[in-house]
Amino acid sequence: MSAAASGGIGKAGAAFFSSLCVSTFGLGCWQSIRYFEKIEQMEQREKELAMEPQELENNAKCSLEEIQPSDQQSVLEKSEKDGNNGAYGNRGHRPLVVSGKFRYEDELLVGPRGPPLGALSATGPNSGRSGGGMASSPQGYYLITPLVRNKDNGTVLVNRGWVPRSYIQGKLPWRRPTGNVSIVGVASKTEVPRFMSPPHNEKEPNQLLWMDRAAIESKTKTDGQSPLLMTETVGDNQKVDDMAPFKPSLSSAGEFKVTTTTHAGYAATWFGLSGAGIIMTRKLITRGR
Repeated sequence: MSAAASGGIGKAGAAFFSSLCVSTFGLGCWQSIRYFEKIEQMEQREKELAMEPQELENNAKCSLEEIQPSDQQSVLEKSEKDGNNGAYGNRGHRPLVVSGKFRYEDELLVGPRGPPLGALSATGPNSGRSGGGMASSPQGYYLITPLVRNKDNGTVLVNRGWVPRSYIQGKLPWRRPTGNVSIVGVASKTEVPRFMSPPHNEKEPNQLLWMDRAAIESKTKTDGQSPLLMTETVGDNQKVDDMAPFKPSLSSAGEFKVTTTTHAGYAATWFGLSGAGIIMTRKLITRGR
């Protein structure tokens, strides 16, 4: 091979590895930023979760972020007209108390998905955490049930917890408290559709694959009401029993599935690849000198 050809390969290789170094270093910086952002978010959530449970405001609605842009203005105007300016505010993770009666005839299943964080166990495959191993995590469904509030205060959608797939396949019963109930939980959000979001199975009218705001409202007969979605929790000191639905504890309801340890690990990996790329690029540039 000629010196010119060899030099051309060296320059091409150096350019390629240099671009990899820049890219991996940038990814490492991004994961580092996410690490520190996640720490701040966790501290904020811990403060909010430590507050005393607050009675949910009258006719509570979901946040404006969950409503289609074309509907935002009309919904906001209606909220102001009704004197409910705070209904669409950011509630954070402060515990909320709400009372009413569940309307089980409009209950929905969302899944299949793994269990809520810490609902079955603190560690291991049943913990719902990434460290437990996704491949061995049990699968099941979240229960979304309308709660008709007292004193004509509207309807709230409640994520009542998680039931294993075996319950659905075996048609096993789960807890459905009757009469007036009072629950404690945190405000939650539905999911934004992505390019790869799968269509729901029309053969299962009471099941959804993901937290689809429009589909949930349609199937729970709350169209146009923009009801708040809450995740029901149990006390941190409450013993976990073996009766579904399984609910997350109040503290675990504020956890992130992607932990700070994960971000730190990714950052170390990307920085390590960037360092290896720098060494290889240097060898290419200095080869033959």
